[in-house]
Amino acid sequence: MKNKFFRSLLAAALGTGLLSIASPASAFDIKSRDEAPADFKNLLQDFRAFVGEEGRYLSADTIQAKQLNLSDLTLKLDYEPKVFFIGETADFYRDRLDFKATTGSQVQTGEIIFGDASCNTGDSSFPNFTKFCPNPNDPLPGKVAPNKPLNVGDWVTIGSFQAGTKLDFQLVPNDINGGIYENGVKGIFDLDQALNPDNLQHAIAYYYKDYLVLGFEDLWGGGDQDYNDTVFAIDIGKENARTVAKIPEPSVAAAMFAIAALSLIKTRRRQALNQS
Repeated sequence: MKNKFFRSLLAAALGTGLLSIASPASAFDIKSRDEAPADFKNLLQDFRAFVGEEGRYLSADTIQAKQLNLSDLTLKLDYEPKVFFIGETADFYRDRLDFKATTGSQVQTGEIIFGDASCNTGDSSFPNFTKFCPNPNDPLPGKVAPNKPLNVGDWVTIGSFQAGTKLDFQLVPNDINGGIYENGVKGIFDLDQALNPDNLQHAIAYYYKDYLVLGFEDLWGGGDQDYNDTVFAIDIGKENARTVAKIPEPSVAAAMFAIAALSLIKTRRRQALNQS
């Protein structure tokens, strides 16, 4: 980052105390899927399985098993992490994605990755668009990147980080429209359940072919617990990602496609019964 050297000096001057740096909300260079690494482009259609259907059912055991321990997001090697927008089912909400990075005593906060993590209606010609984006949006008047809807596969590089850096991500539901509140407290949902104002889990994680896939639940109290209100893929490097995968999940996408297919069959059966 631009001020990395200055921040390091300042942290040293303050001794061993934890230094929290609230960085200005910087606009990352959002790139298109056409500019993405080849391996991501080859996998992009697979990732739609992690979006699935709005209101899909996930058992409590599945949700708990997919909870991410932040210690698993500590980089073992230097890397430039990348964050990819996959899709969303959030309907009326336009969620914001932030990240935080902790390196030793230095904490980098206040970094907005996507200010409006909803799908762009103008991207509807993308193959299987509705599987990624059942509820696309038009841009709000006067808004520009990063505060406008995204195309499937839009991505950013969030910086260059050294080994030992711990990453964290936060979802701020409907922030562009003022956010959501409960008893005067704004909803900001962290990967770490203990940091959430409702003390509930709001994210699940999958390991898929060296990518970390994060699915968020954006409602207070856990909402419908489908954990696909907004879905992102994170590239933290193959070596780093494989430390996250205690049990690799090479077949998870196939399993989720099977669930989606079963739901489609049930829907068609209901429609047939209604028409008979």
